[in-house]
Amino acid sequence: MAKTEGKPETKDPKKAKQKAEVVQPLKVDVNFPSIMDLKQALAFDGDGNLIIAVQFKAKVDQFEVFRLVNLLKQPHGTLYAIIGSPQTAMDFKFDTKNDKVEVIKAAKQLAPGPAEPKPQEGAAGVVKIHSVAFNHIPEEEDPFGVLIEYLADGTGEVKSAAGRGKTATEAVISGVHNCGAVAAEMKEPFEIRAALELLEPSGDCYKLIRVIDVGSFDVDEGKGKEGKEESKGE
Repeated sequence: MAKTEGKPETKDPKKAKQKAEVVQPLKVDVNFPSIMDLKQALAFDGDGNLIIAVQFKAKVDQFEVFRLVNLLKQPHGTLYAIIGSPQTAMDFKFDTKNDKVEVIKAAKQLAPGPAEPKPQEGAAGVVKIHSVAFNHIPEEEDPFGVLIEYLADGTGEVKSAAGRGKTATEAVISGVHNCGAVAAEMKEPFEIRAALELLEPSGDCYKLIRVIDVGSFDVDEGKGKEGKEESKGE
């Protein structure tokens, strides 16, 4: 039998176009510039892999939270996270090929020749404490909190950082560490107090120093809250 020649198969241009389209995935970074109360826990899973659980608190940014919820609800690739700090006392560099560990320590400042007067600033370029607000939430695990607004060196920009603790002093120490007003390696209250005195003087900076001195927040703020509660009862 002679083979009959059929008509060439016609292709639907719309289908061809759909096959040619390639979706370029978007990269999404949800940013929390300042986190608090960072905690971690280690455990092994059923296959013997070491697993870490990380938990932290952050001041709410409604737009970033919305973006995070959107990311989790839609199809996405592997998630990643980066946790860092602008100032640390020490770090490690691991060479897995040669099985070596290098300890990296923060550089010490050496004054060339006679010491020159420097502008008063904190460990991370904090020039002046702009404003301070305290709060006390008894039901929280760390009931004492402080919000610090400060002027950054060279920019004049007002930034903010928060801190919490089981006592008023712990909250202030956490806050000044988070904003970079004092070096991270400073742990003792007397060291932190001395570092705060090097900043440009301000009434709000003295409030932080006073908390370290007396171990409590401003008594007037507490009285104001009590007065409001009493007026509600009446």
